[in-house]
Amino acid sequence: MRKLTVVLTVGALALSVGACGKKNGSATSEKELVYTSSWGADEPQGKLIKSIADDFTEATGTEVDLKFVGRKGTDTLPTEMNAGQGPDLFDTSTDSVGAFVTQNLAAPLDDVLDMEVPGEGKKVRDVLPESVVNASTDEDHVRFMAHTVISTAVWYDASKHAGLAPKTWDEFIAYLDKAKKDGRTPLGQDGTVNFYNAYWFYSALVRSEGAGSLNALRKDPAAWDRPAVLAAAEKVEQLADGGYFQKDFMATKYPAAQDAWAQGKYDLNLNGTWLAAETNAKLAEGTEVASFQLPAGGKNSVEVGTLGWGVNAKGHNIETAKEFLAFAMQKKYAEKISAAAHNIPARPDVPAPGYLAGVQKDVAEAKSTHRTYDDMVTDKNWWNNVFLPLDDELLSGKIDAATFVKTGKKKVTDYLASKG
Repeated sequence: MRKLTVVLTVGALALSVGACGKKNGSATSEKELVYTSSWGADEPQGKLIKSIADDFTEATGTEVDLKFVGRKGTDTLPTEMNAGQGPDLFDTSTDSVGAFVTQNLAAPLDDVLDMEVPGEGKKVRDVLPESVVNASTDEDHVRFMAHTVISTAVWYDASKHAGLAPKTWDEFIAYLDKAKKDGRTPLGQDGTVNFYNAYWFYSALVRSEGAGSLNALRKDPAAWDRPAVLAAAEKVEQLADGGYFQKDFMATKYPAAQDAWAQGKYDLNLNGTWLAAETNAKLAEGTEVASFQLPAGGKNSVEVGTLGWGVNAKGHNIETAKEFLAFAMQKKYAEKISAAAHNIPARPDVPAPGYLAGVQKDVAEAKSTHRTYDDMVTDKNWWNNVFLPLDDELLSGKIDAATFVKTGKKKVTDYLASKG
């Protein structure tokens, strides 16, 4: 399931506006729909998409020209779409859609919410919860239809630590201290993956303060002065100084740490909802994967990210593409997201796999939610070149919390000035 990490965080659906290459194709008839997919044909999601396309053709007579181009195959999409040669449908995610919107390539899909889900007597808005719709919406419009929910949690083996669910940061630290005292390694971290390292500060801040609290740090130097920012940084400093991670964790290369966690060598791993599926082959016998939300207090906001389908605003068959999306919202397809792809379906009336039930419940019951990385990744230059290196210094213990805040404020001041 590394694929989900890629889609979400390193931009496998990345937008290279200057790229060129083989055209992904465009429809030539109203009875044809062109769909370029970033999944592989043999992946569970690819097989599901193929079944939906086949069923849609049988039900409507519309042929679906489906191309599985893989992660890098979508790099040229913006160029092709701008030239009127792109597909009608494409795969996207919470953190990727913003770049399509910026280029006016993501068609508004608000009206899809009022379309009927075939055979169910319900509208699309009736089967998707507000948190999922919000995760797929920008300031103005719904921009894609979600089939999968992604979130972040702390993962553990319930067969060894039944019912583990610290409710406060002090309780969490107390657990780490006891694990360390008992001779265990409390936390496993693939420290060479900087966007995994960012989970700690991001979760500590945004779970406490809610949506917009991390993203504000790239927009306003004064945002770094908020007491909550220092408090979140101090939590990360506490982890760095506490010796809770494995030895030389910042040099650990993916997937060594998560595989070691799966084998029971480390107690906990803060990671995405793909972790259990991604490490399934390495899980020690008898492991019962379970999770809890990082205790941060405050709003206890829960991350809700989504994967789904976008419609090309310059496509030839926009209305037919929207019909496809309503068709794809059927419960029988959502059930395959759970049973075959081992993910959390966007439809809450379809149970997630057992090890994801806790996160599905967290999302369903959350009074406050936020999107993946609080949308900070929208500005990829800031995220990749400024914030992530600074965050690595904090988690590695090279700088303390106060220096992190002071440096962050200076960096965003300089960054904004450089942009004019």
